[in-house]
Amino acid sequence: MTASHIRSACSAAAGVLVVGVLAPSPGREAGVVAGAPRPAGATAAVQDAGPVLTILEPDGEAYLVGDVRLRADVSPAEGVEAVEFFVDGSPVCAVREPPFECAWDAGPRAESRVVRVVARLGGGRRLAHSVRTRERAGAFFSAGTTAVLVPVAVRDRRGRVVEGLTEDDFALFEDGVRQELTFFQTEGMPLDLVLAVDFSASMARSIDTLRFATRRFVDALAGSARLSLLAFNDRLFVPARQEHDRDVLLAAVDTLPTPFGGTALLDAILQALALHGDDFAHKAIVLFSDGDDRDSLATLDTVEQGIRAGQATVYVVTLGRGRAIEGVRTMLGRLTQVSGGRSFSIERIDDLDDALTYIRGDLRDQYFLGYRPADPALDGAWRRIEVRTSDRRHVVRAREGYLAETRF
Repeated sequence: MTASHIRSACSAAAGVLVVGVLAPSPGREAGVVAGAPRPAGATAAVQDAGPVLTILEPDGEAYLVGDVRLRADVSPAEGVEAVEFFVDGSPVCAVREPPFECAWDAGPRAESRVVRVVARLGGGRRLAHSVRTRERAGAFFSAGTTAVLVPVAVRDRRGRVVEGLTEDDFALFEDGVRQELTFFQTEGMPLDLVLAVDFSASMARSIDTLRFATRRFVDALAGSARLSLLAFNDRLFVPARQEHDRDVLLAAVDTLPTPFGGTALLDAILQALALHGDDFAHKAIVLFSDGDDRDSLATLDTVEQGIRAGQATVYVVTLGRGRAIEGVRTMLGRLTQVSGGRSFSIERIDDLDDALTYIRGDLRDQYFLGYRPADPALDGAWRRIEVRTSDRRHVVRAREGYLAETRF
């Protein structure tokens, strides 16, 4: 089977959306960031000296799934009688004073939506602006087929990467039924990696070391890696998106702002899932945070469902006060396990290199198994995956399963 027969499809769409872009990729309109110029086409004004309406969330790159936030700004806000939000022509809410925002349940599927905002001013005047969001369609693990791609990490009991295994060394089971492997690859798989970096106020003492360690990590990746950077505190920013030039991403890492604000870790995982492309590639997320999430709009169940629906391997490195909270460790351990990744809890920022070395080994030396399920029904069911090797002493990690659906 060729790679085209087993193309991966869609990673899960984010339920919380990008607020702004610190350093937009070429050709992509930047979001609105405090103090930055408003992008062309994102505002509507009444005469040159009149107030300006800006849609802050969502933007045209967003996928609306689950509980999302609709947010707008009118500057100056004096004289605004109400700001009304509509989705696909249906009213969602009306807000009479700043902040002009409201929550909305977009449902489980990332359908294209038209979000329209109307600001009603005194004297019968009004401002109006609309944005169309993106749609994410297609099979979870295939492009016109029911093929499933499973990245697999194999280590010995001392934690060392096991190399040199062949297709005959693996056995793969779906819901307890052994499957015939139709694809096996050990190298040359393109990497689509999202780095998610917490720059909340609690990361102030660690951010310089984190920048340095991140640079070393990126420098050691394979030259063909496609890289995105997601920076987050209680908001989400995308300084670099789908970059082949790692110098662009490293420059974005260097220009991360001084830490401030709260932490929205679950929101960040959802957004990171949505940053992956739809092509045939190994998709992975490496997230750094203190883990003390007090600001996410997303729920744990929503994020786990997103990981189940997607195809990314998730790694999380936590440090600081959050790592000492048992509930945080349990939560992150569960989310990463579902994806076939791993959670690391480190006491000191100086221990970060050990965690990154482990992750880099996983990304470099994984095995990629593909198969066409014996049960081809796309019925929305959760199909559990188990991978074994011929040596029972091996420690095998792979995603726990997939959702047999054609759309979400």
